Amino acid sequence: MSKFIINAEALLKYSTPTKGQSGWIQPKLSTRQVEVLKKHVTRNLKMEWPLPEKQKKLNPERPCKLTGWERNLAPRQKKIQESVANMPKLIAEKLKASIEKKKKETENVLTTFIPNYLPMGPYGNNDSPKVMALRKIAKKEKELKREKLLALASPAKSGKKNKTK
Repeated sequence: MSKFIINAEALLKYSTPTKGQSGWIQPKLSTRQVEVLKKHVTRNLKMEWPLPEKQKKLNPERPCKLTGWERNLAPRQKKIQESVANMPKLIAEKLKASIEKKKKETENVLTTFIPNYLPMGPYGNNDSPKVMALRKIAKKEKELKREKLLALASPAKSGKKNKTK
């Protein structure tokens, strides 16, 4: 055995900060000085260190923060899907509003007060009968398509039927 004795209580007392009346008091031995003393005792004096090893706290692994674009990807995709689902209804409402606006504009035009007014003039059309037939078909298809869109914009009718006695 060696002739050196290390007092563990004194080491703890001088190496930890203490709470005084006006605040915290710094320890007499800094952490670096305590580590140098520990190294000297264990290597040169071949003695055991009297204080227990400090346990390191393991911080739990946190998930990656990601970028703002990646964090908001799911809510943004959900919002886009809802918007796409509502798109036909919005288009139909806009079409209906534009038709109503055109009607109001044509009602206020001076030409509505002129009897037998022809918008393109009294001149005939020089198209062949086949072209005229195709134009009529295209016009009907366009009106059917418009009616379908307007049906989407109008509120859905309930399936209830009136009961008669």
